[in-house]
Amino acid sequence: NVSKEKEVHEAKIKFFTMIAHEIRTPVSLIIGPLEKIMKSSIPMPAVLRDDLNIIDRNSQRLLFLVNQLLDFRKVEQEGITMRYASQNIRQLLQAVCERFKPFITQHGAHLEVEYPDADFTAMVDSEAITKMISNLLTNASKYTKDKVVLSCIVQPEQHTFVVKVTDNGIGISKEDRKRIFKPFFQAMDNKPGTGIGLSIVKSIVESHNGCIEVESEINKGSSFIVTLPIEQVGAEVQEGEAGVLNPAIPEDILSETLPVMSSKNKPLMLIVDDNEEMLNFLSSSFSAQYSILTAEDGMEALEKLKEHEVTLIVSDWMMPRMDGVEFCKALRADQSISHIPFILLTAKTDTNSKIEGMDCGADAYIEKPFSVQYLEACIKNLLDLRNLLRQKFSKMPLVPLNSIANNSMDNKFLTRINEIIEQNFSNSELSVDFLAEELCISRSGLFAKIKTLANVTPNELIQIVRLKKAAALLSENKYRINEICYMVGFNNPSYFAKCFQKQFGIKPGE
Repeated sequence: NVSKEKEVHEAKIKFFTMIAHEIRTPVSLIIGPLEKIMKSSIPMPAVLRDDLNIIDRNSQRLLFLVNQLLDFRKVEQEGITMRYASQNIRQLLQAVCERFKPFITQHGAHLEVEYPDADFTAMVDSEAITKMISNLLTNASKYTKDKVVLSCIVQPEQHTFVVKVTDNGIGISKEDRKRIFKPFFQAMDNKPGTGIGLSIVKSIVESHNGCIEVESEINKGSSFIVTLPIEQVGAEVQEGEAGVLNPAIPEDILSETLPVMSSKNKPLMLIVDDNEEMLNFLSSSFSAQYSILTAEDGMEALEKLKEHEVTLIVSDWMMPRMDGVEFCKALRADQSISHIPFILLTAKTDTNSKIEGMDCGADAYIEKPFSVQYLEACIKNLLDLRNLLRQKFSKMPLVPLNSIANNSMDNKFLTRINEIIEQNFSNSELSVDFLAEELCISRSGLFAKIKTLANVTPNELIQIVRLKKAAALLSENKYRINEICYMVGFNNPSYFAKCFQKQFGIKPGE
């Protein structure tokens, strides 16, 4: 069904072209201020300048790749053209490795490199070879256990050189080995990617009149072996800087040649303001510590809260449709999101406004104009205070669960959860799903809420409530330790004693 395949291919390219347009704006916004910083006469330590150079090189490269994709339509009709020039292969490999080291380390592996002689040169398109190696390293670091080896060996008698990338990961099955170079095919579907990196590698290798082979053993690892000619017979040779103007490799932006540092583990901050400049300013101020989500008024913010698990909200007061105070009241009234820390920004400075601002349930109230450092300090204090409360709750045997509530909705929620757990100590059905059902909240919503309020998982919370109840019963001196152990749902006294001591730092008898 060739036409169907072509249609799917077209749809994907259209999508990526659209994304490329979207990416071009933020990349330009990175490059602009960066140039300003690098040209400024402010004295800068060498380490900082080195970091800025890396940012500069990679953002230029990203822009180059994006622009290349936007030339894609034109290129696709004309096929691949290579721009050969004599290149120092060692330097070329070093440049790629420097960019990839942090990425590979982030994947929990280390990179070993065997370079060719420092003066070895070959006739290649440097940009294409950079892409080829980047793709092979990206794949290897995704699938390896803990090691990636890149080696380059020169074979003068055969007039060729070999670039080999080896990992010690999960390997590739025999059937998949035949298909891995097809566009959009992914052998291991458990890793994110476009499934087109290897098809790009293959087209680059073939355009260089070389060949590529795969050796692989399941659970031992894989090697990709690329053999390329040192000279290109009858090839058109470029003078000067090679490969800079090469718009020629179709689909190459899709090749994830630029490792992206993960923002998965950053907490998510929601910024709500109807002023675009203010949104941009706050977003850029906090983007190092947080992933940022923005909304232009309370209504839009509530919609976004349905789809995202937010850690912290910073909102303006004066906004159309739904202002900050109304938004905060709506947030506090909704059990599934009432726990999120809320900071209200406002230009209103009279006392009545301040009282109204705090009455709506905001955790902090900040007057405009404010300094970013001051806002950062307020956020830090707010989160530190919550942390102290949680610490106190989890380490002190007689501090009740609702002591960590920040507002009446959370107080109700925690009191209710405590009741449900206590009533079901002996119920074998007592589990995360049981709690979620009883509280009429989704499983993931329960996880997020308990994580924010108590910094534990629901299962750990069930355990803590059992132990707190035990502490309360022990302090009454009415029952023996063994009896209490069974009353709160443990069926092994020594395990109970161990858990109790681990949680509160003292033995039940003490």
